Amino acid sequence: MNNLSKKPSFFKALTIISLCLYLLTLTLSPPAFASIHKYPEAGDRVMFRSVQSLRDTDDKAWQVVLYKRVKSGVVNSFNLRLVGFPGTELQHPVPLNVAAGSRAMGMANDIWSESDLPINVGEYDFKSIITQVESNQPLRLNLPVKGEKKAALLVPPFAVREWRLLLETN
Repeated sequence: MNNLSKKPSFFKALTIISLCLYLLTLTLSPPAFASIHKYPEAGDRVMFRSVQSLRDTDDKAWQVVLYKRVKSGVVNSFNLRLVGFPGTELQHPVPLNVAAGSRAMGMANDIWSESDLPINVGEYDFKSIITQVESNQPLRLNLPVKGEKKAALLVPPFAVREWRLLLETN
């Protein structure tokens, strides 16, 4: 009888240990980066991009695309494309102000005029900004929205982590 009375506590301890090991493997497992894609282009040029759907501080939807073009192993461009909901108009040419917490990261140059993109799209040279990102701390993009106060787009840690991985991808 004494041996049977110890079994429930043994199973309880085994369950707790199993749960702890499972939770530990979840925190140690590297996250999946399903939205980084590779696109072959002309010749030996390749584009890598990360796509996120985010909402600004006014709850407006944005598609956020960070992409780089690589030719013969050399990065030719590293750009950020922001696509606002139809009806949103960005000011051009106005640089994009980027911050990480209270630290200013700098201004990303507006290169929209070099493309045939509609007015609800912003295109920015992001190479000088992305090379400064040292942690997965959220980024704040101050959007120059036309006719409104500047809206802010917060890039969450999971997206910043993916952007940092994109910087290292060849």
